[in-house]
Amino acid sequence: MSEAFVVETGKRHEGIDFKPYLLRALVAILSIFLCAELIFYLIIVPATSRVNLTVSGSATVGVDEIAALAGLTGKERWLAFDTASVASRLAANPLFESVLVEKKFPDRVIVSVVPRVPVAVSLGLVNGRTVPVEIDQNGVAFRIGAIPAGVSVPLITGLTFEKPVAGMRLNERLKPLLADLKDLESKNPVLLSSVSEIRIDPKTYGGYDLVVYPVNSRVRVRTDKALNEDALQYMMLVLDVVKGLAIDVDEIDIRAGTVSYRVKGGQL
Repeated sequence: MSEAFVVETGKRHEGIDFKPYLLRALVAILSIFLCAELIFYLIIVPATSRVNLTVSGSATVGVDEIAALAGLTGKERWLAFDTASVASRLAANPLFESVLVEKKFPDRVIVSVVPRVPVAVSLGLVNGRTVPVEIDQNGVAFRIGAIPAGVSVPLITGLTFEKPVAGMRLNERLKPLLADLKDLESKNPVLLSSVSEIRIDPKTYGGYDLVVYPVNSRVRVRTDKALNEDALQYMMLVLDVVKGLAIDVDEIDIRAGTVSYRVKGGQL
């Protein structure tokens, strides 16, 4: 008789795996921290942070000057900052040709300005005192009473500025002259620097002539309204020729493509 041996296999009791629960808890905690951080940067920081102001586009106008011109106190909050009103106040200032104000998250405000650049300076009368008046290429008198260091532009005379106000505009007829000066400054500043004064000489029946005073000559040159690079080079060439004449020339007239000159006491 054979014996049968029955071996019972006992069931294996394993412990509970907590890894999925820990992972879920970790994800939940991280999600809470992420939400808190988003709330902080999206809501709390913009609502409570003071404006971090920066200025671009001008090497002469800084943050403090922009803030003063825009009426900012430094206590403005980024979320409530009104870019349109600030841009409007700055654009109304004659010092700037254009202004752009942008908000950059979370607390920055960037003011980009294009300052007016003088192409000429004239003279005005303020309280009985003669003061300089800076003029840009569009004929806007944008700065009165002072000329920043390093500015070297021709003097325009023959204009009447009584009690000049920043922002006033010259007669439209002078725009071609101002455009010529701007073009000369960009293309041939050395040639332009040979001119110290340009006098506007009105004609009897409308229009005007230009009387140009060179830097290194006592002889003035009368020309028409064109003062481009070719006209100025021709003018300097004529002056060199006149230097060799054994007569005391007072004025050269190069209008209408001809050359004539005036000596003291007569016309030749």
